[in-house]
Amino acid sequence: MTTTTLTTQAPESRTLLVDLRTEYAALAACRTFNEYVRQRGAGLDGGVREVDLSRVVVVDRAVDLLAHSDALTVVRNAGAVRHVVCIAVGMADDASGVPVRLPTILRNEVTTVLWVGDEHGITWNPGEGPAPVVVLVPAGAGYNHLDDLLEALTAKELFDEVAARAAAMPSRVAVPGVRVVSNRVAGDVLVAAQRRAVEAIVTGGDRVIPAQPGGQDPVALGGELARRFGHPDPTQPTGEFGHARGDAERAARALGAALATAGRPWQPLLPQRGPGIPGLFRRSAETLHTYREALRRLLLTGDAGPDEQRRAKLRAEGVTLPPPPGGPATDQPAAVDQVLRTTLGGIGMGRPLRQLVTEIFETASALRPAGSAVRVPSVDQACPDQRLAELSSVPAMPGGFGSLLVPLLMVLAPLLALVPAAGSPLGRTVAAGLGGAVVALLVLGAALLRGRRNRIGLVRRAAVRDVAMVALVLVISAALPAVGAALLLSGGLGDDLGAGAGADPPVPAQVAWACAGAGVLLAVVATGLWWSRLVAAWRLRLPAGQPDRLVRALTDVYDEATVEWVLTDARTRASDAVRTLGSTLDSLGDELLAHGSALDAGPQGTPYTAATTVGAVNALVRHDLVTLTVDCVERGAADIRRGERDGVPDRVAQDARDLATGYDRYVRHDGIQHPPPRWPARGDRDQLVLTWWRGLDDFRRAALDDGPVQQLCADDQLQLIGKDPAGAVVVAFAPGSAKEAIADAVDGLDPGRRPRPAELVWTTAGTSAGMLHLVPLRARVEFEQLEATA
Repeated sequence: MTTTTLTTQAPESRTLLVDLRTEYAALAACRTFNEYVRQRGAGLDGGVREVDLSRVVVVDRAVDLLAHSDALTVVRNAGAVRHVVCIAVGMADDASGVPVRLPTILRNEVTTVLWVGDEHGITWNPGEGPAPVVVLVPAGAGYNHLDDLLEALTAKELFDEVAARAAAMPSRVAVPGVRVVSNRVAGDVLVAAQRRAVEAIVTGGDRVIPAQPGGQDPVALGGELARRFGHPDPTQPTGEFGHARGDAERAARALGAALATAGRPWQPLLPQRGPGIPGLFRRSAETLHTYREALRRLLLTGDAGPDEQRRAKLRAEGVTLPPPPGGPATDQPAAVDQVLRTTLGGIGMGRPLRQLVTEIFETASALRPAGSAVRVPSVDQACPDQRLAELSSVPAMPGGFGSLLVPLLMVLAPLLALVPAAGSPLGRTVAAGLGGAVVALLVLGAALLRGRRNRIGLVRRAAVRDVAMVALVLVISAALPAVGAALLLSGGLGDDLGAGAGADPPVPAQVAWACAGAGVLLAVVATGLWWSRLVAAWRLRLPAGQPDRLVRALTDVYDEATVEWVLTDARTRASDAVRTLGSTLDSLGDELLAHGSALDAGPQGTPYTAATTVGAVNALVRHDLVTLTVDCVERGAADIRRGERDGVPDRVAQDARDLATGYDRYVRHDGIQHPPPRWPARGDRDQLVLTWWRGLDDFRRAALDDGPVQQLCADDQLQLIGKDPAGAVVVAFAPGSAKEAIADAVDGLDPGRRPRPAELVWTTAGTSAGMLHLVPLRARVEFEQLEATA
């Protein structure tokens, strides 16, 4: 289980600020400074944090410093405190003209004092003195330049530079002047940016972003994941179900073999073994019905129960399931990783969470086994009753000739056999015999063919029709030859043919005898052709091939059910894991929307938000919240991958709530140029920050301009500060993340203007850029020993 509520942040990157004007009572009540810091509260996001105590800025009214010496002692006695910058506001003794009266606890080398005579200050030209300009602040704005000074000093680098420069002044007390432009974004702009971002992340706003081109739809992805679980080795069933399956397969094979040999021309001459083809069709229908019903019962038997119970039930039915295949492609984390990659890719493309959640649920449904009982309708579809009825009532074999060519051959064969009669008297005798033999062959063939038709192609025999067909063959084959034979026997045709002594016969002897042989051959061919054409015409009306297809279709249902039975538990776990990931995204989306709705702009203060940078702010905020979303999804996926699915959506929602709340507080306090400490890394943020900086033209030039500052003293306090320009110190500063943008701004300045980027103090924290002008305090500083009792 993962959580963010106990994550220790990196040490605070900002200097610790203690304002004794409002915090004195709380600090004085603590025995140690560490105790006070702990009581100030946890991190901005509610998590544990580490606070760097090495640098402390203490703010107090100058008149109260002596009275608050006990609290100052608590700070200075803390072993972790390395340096203190004490800011004294106002006059310590206005009547006597003493600007600063300090307790001796602050008289040391590690304490620097800045005196702020007036929080609004006067306009001052560095290197010259007071400027003839008064800055008018709108009534009720509640704004003063002391806040600028305090914000600037929260940057550690600037703290160290100011402390070192002020410590080198004669009295170790300096009067600061400030010119600060903050990059802190207005609260209402931040709220609008966050709301717009979460709306786009969760719902997509008015847009519906399609899936990645070439990507899979969720159902196809679910099917692919299901196939990745592998296919177990086929198992041969036994028992009642195995016998039913074997009978159906054997009946289909026997029918197929009978149909394959039935059309051979010589088939009527072979002895008949076994039932006829209609009987084989009926046998296939009966075995298929038995196989179908056995498979239906088997699917209902293996539908419910855990894996061991299901296997035991199936073994009792004669089905022994193989063990599930192993390997990294078949385990639960593999499915989660595949869907996670698709999800994170969608988030990176800007696809809304709501759309991704729907697709993840569809993927989980496609991956989850539906149960073998759901396949019962597939059994009926694989072997419908209509097909069984067709197999049980096949049509009889046709009773005609099958082709007009058959009776033509029956007429032609005897005629060819009589051709030798056109020669010698011997030829007439032989021709008469051949003609009778051809007719006999044709009649015998017809009788054999009708007999085989009765045995192989009829359910009930029709003897009268058989006799009529044989008689018809006799008439067709013998009628014309009988007329020719009668003419020959009468002698008329012979006299005509033999007219003229020594005349050559009209048909050469070789041709006559070849024709006679062809007639005999045609008699045999006619019978074979008759049979093959009858079978061919019959096949067109038979449901040929159906038994094989029906057996294969039922076996496919069985094989699919077997795979499902073997992999049911693994696929169910993977489906549940994917569904948990979808629920996690759903809860995450709800939490982000709730965060956006609960945001409050709060007090506006004096933010700096140029209108031209609002788009850049929106891009940065969205980038950060997308990073938050991706991180939360990955945290949840890690828990799911380890099998810790319970409570993942709630934990991820809590993580998102804490991170989003902490992010809102952080960007209001520290700005958006840096993400919160230990924020998940994600590319392209630096480029977005640079784009934002380049839109803040006034901000970039704040540290480069030679213009005036606000010296934090009043007109009547000028005699208290040094007037020698050489004694003043200018410290220009800017955030390090803006270095490239500042360098761009320098290119537009005159070569002689200062400061150059190399002279700037680059800060790692803070939301400001600008200039501090430190002038030595000329008036004396009084110290009093009041800490003995502290």
